[in-house]
Amino acid sequence: MTDDFLDPTDSVAVPRKTAPRPASLDGKVVTLLDISKAKGDHLLDRVEELLRERTGVKAIVRKKKPTFARPAPDPLRAEIVGATDVLVEGLAD
Repeated sequence: MTDDFLDPTDSVAVPRKTAPRPASLDGKVVTLLDISKAKGDHLLDRVEELLRERTGVKAIVRKKKPTFARPAPDPLRAEIVGATDVLVEGLAD
């Protein structure tokens, strides 16, 4: 399996690489990003519950994009990058 994917937010799809995954979530700050799609919060509620039950995360932070139709605004991206070790983006309908 490859870590390459195409980024649909560029005007032309370009290859991107995913960030390296940590070996463990113990002691990590995990941000759960709701992209504002219907029922995304329900999915992330369950993810949060499972993370709390099964890992030793330091903290779970919840953030929400203003709309699913556009990439996250730069200030939100900067806030997430500066305060998190792991990001989980929740998609649901």
